[in-house]
Amino acid sequence: MGARTAMFHPPGRSARRRFATACAVAAALGAGPAMALDLPARKPGLWEITMQVTNSPSQTVRQCIDEKTDVQMQRFGQGLSQQQCTKNTMQRDGDRYVGESECKLGPTVATSRSVFGGDFDKAYRGEVETRYAPPMAGISQSKVTMSAKWAGACPAGWKPGDMEMPGMGRVNVNELMTSAPTKAPKK
Repeated sequence: MGARTAMFHPPGRSARRRFATACAVAAALGAGPAMALDLPARKPGLWEITMQVTNSPSQTVRQCIDEKTDVQMQRFGQGLSQQQCTKNTMQRDGDRYVGESECKLGPTVATSRSVFGGDFDKAYRGEVETRYAPPMAGISQSKVTMSAKWAGACPAGWKPGDMEMPGMGRVNVNELMTSAPTKAPKK
């Protein structure tokens, strides 16, 4: 998470709060279409994604996407998972998509199970439950629950990749993905 998520956190937040916010950002960027390997593409336009992270207030992220952005986010998530994860599966189970992953985040192994459902054209819901061994930032498990709905065309002045989080302004995830290092820096 490191430098890429640090820019989302105002100074003075506790490590636990920063970690919860980072999980929410990860959910908005990844746990939807990017974390999963074979989820359907979302309808282009403005998506409102309401997330509840363990022990944190819910928040709604607004994200403007087009087909290229959705594909780019999936590829970015897959690239990160190939580098950090020894397991990353996604299977269709009826009208749901169920995923499991095991990823190394520094000294911690994060084991996750995700379940997503919906038509991805108008709405989808998902849950990602993760256990951390040893605990990360004092957290041994977390749960992110999200509910996403298509809200129409992107607002005037927005471009694909623009994402807005409460109290943090708007950033462009396409630009973040382009500037993010693909490999951990050497020590």
